[in-house]
Amino acid sequence: MKDAGYFLVVRFWIDAGAEAQVMRWLEGGHVAEVLRQPGFLWCRRLKVAQGGYSMLYGIASRKDFDAYQNNKALHDKFNREREPFAQQLRIERFSGEVEFSLEREKQ
Repeated sequence: MKDAGYFLVVRFWIDAGAEAQVMRWLEGGHVAEVLRQPGFLWCRRLKVAQGGYSMLYGIASRKDFDAYQNNKALHDKFNREREPFAQQLRIERFSGEVEFSLEREKQ
């Protein structure tokens, strides 16, 4: 996995009955489209609770994240795609630079 200097975390909760539709959208192209943006390196999805998930995106730099955030056309497109299930989905986002890192010592 490539080292990332910046991270975007998207936490989301899906109402019962909408999970299949949301996952089809995410896995059917949304995540791949985000990863095609300059500086985006990888994505991992975690299941954190019943109906709850976190997507962790590794990004090369804050500059790359800012360019993504400022891409209004892309975000408008994502909002249109999300509209059919927007009422069944709650999303929180946060981001930040790596402030501290520790790796396990090789034995």
